[in-house]
Amino acid sequence: MRRSLARGHLVLATALALLAACDVTVDAGSSVDADDHDHADDEHDHEHDVLSRDPELPDRWVYAATTTVGQVARTACSTAGVRPLSEQLLAEVECLRPGTLARIDNIANVNLGAGALPKLNAGAATALRNAVAGGGTMGISSSTRATAQQYVLYYWYRNGRCTSVVSLAAQPGRSNHESGVAIDVPAYGTWRSKLTARGFTWFGASDAVHFDYRGSGAVDLRPLAVKAFQRLWNRNHPGDRIAEDGVWGAATSSRMDRAPAGGFAVGPQCGGGSQQPDPPPPPQTATLRGVIYEGTDTAARVGGATVALSGGRTATASATGVYELTGLAPGTYTITVTRSGYRTASITRTVSAGADNWGSVSLTRGGATGSLVGVVYRGTDTPARLAGAAVRLGTGQTATADGNGVYRFAAVGEGAVTITASAAGHLPRTITKTIVPAVENWGSVGLAQGQALESACGGVSFEGACDGAVVSYCHEGELYSVDCSAHGGTCGWNGDEGYHDCL
Repeated sequence: MRRSLARGHLVLATALALLAACDVTVDAGSSVDADDHDHADDEHDHEHDVLSRDPELPDRWVYAATTTVGQVARTACSTAGVRPLSEQLLAEVECLRPGTLARIDNIANVNLGAGALPKLNAGAATALRNAVAGGGTMGISSSTRATAQQYVLYYWYRNGRCTSVVSLAAQPGRSNHESGVAIDVPAYGTWRSKLTARGFTWFGASDAVHFDYRGSGAVDLRPLAVKAFQRLWNRNHPGDRIAEDGVWGAATSSRMDRAPAGGFAVGPQCGGGSQQPDPPPPPQTATLRGVIYEGTDTAARVGGATVALSGGRTATASATGVYELTGLAPGTYTITVTRSGYRTASITRTVSAGADNWGSVSLTRGGATGSLVGVVYRGTDTPARLAGAAVRLGTGQTATADGNGVYRFAAVGEGAVTITASAAGHLPRTITKTIVPAVENWGSVGLAQGQALESACGGVSFEGACDGAVVSYCHEGELYSVDCSAHGGTCGWNGDEGYHDCL
């Protein structure tokens, strides 16, 4: 059970399971359709996306009529180029399940983002109308998203493109926004109580702008979102048909990459689909994928590592730390990873045919090290030292600044390392330094004054503490406690996330 669950859903007394997003680099026509951002042993699929800004805002790119979805994904940092196809896809969804979607651009006091599609689950649309009836204007940056838009976001995420727009994206067919029940509200603090009172669930601090409607009439349209594209493709390509099963796979992914961003010549047709081809035989071999990362930070990817399986198969991790081994016989394998400057690490995984098999591996630095010392101070005033400030490295090492605001690490592995400093009454800050071996390296950090986030939390920090089966933690100045045993879990340290949590 993750902290996002405890913070968002348990605080709201709603036990909802969040899935973790995974991703691998894929070009058009690739047979890979998973995600490379797993969390070691917690390898499930996230259903939500974390956006730094609205991905649907128009940009400077103007596309020709023959532009494909893949070309938009590889050249722009906006999904606006695939809007015509996206509108066709939502219309096809409405053909598959009439009356499930309703317009929200006609709701008074709702202001849609420049590229947000004006459709939402009918029950969610009614709840939204009631939530804003009391006055005030709610801005919605993202609402129901078509599979073409999700493909573009997912491409950016798995290929490290447009990082100023998206930091997490689910595989097409899995994003909450494709379900028809999700909205992103930038002013979430203003609208949170009104939305939750009408049946929406807040995702919590991990994705603060995101709300899902779970009330009366909620219908998850994600399988239909994928099926809508499959129907449109078959309707326009009778000689290159794919299964209309609503499942995102290699065949659907490669066709989406080649689909016209401006929409198909033959558009949505209600009341008739297209004859499905015979389903492919079940796969007899297995594929193993994973991410190589440093310490406990799954975003700190280690590129170029050698991945060796017991039995002789090997692979080299990409620049983004992703590896893939295909054509494996189902069974149990030992995965051994080596990389210059890191200690060798091994894990064991059992892989099955036709399943997403993940084996991500954490590496720790080895070999040459250097010391790291720094001063934590207020703003730009270096003499204004912040005694007791907490310092955490990307390697997982922690230290506390002494009475003079000085922190020290005796041995840190060579190479780039992130340094995060925090102190009561100040805003946390992260910097990056390159550690040179066999010398003293400096990494001082200035913190801006801000609201004291732990003012009502006493000695309990963001990392939290365990007392028996109860985990307590500080969030936005409020102290929260969750009885893990009431949800079938135990209290302990979550090494992947770096805080105490229900496990």
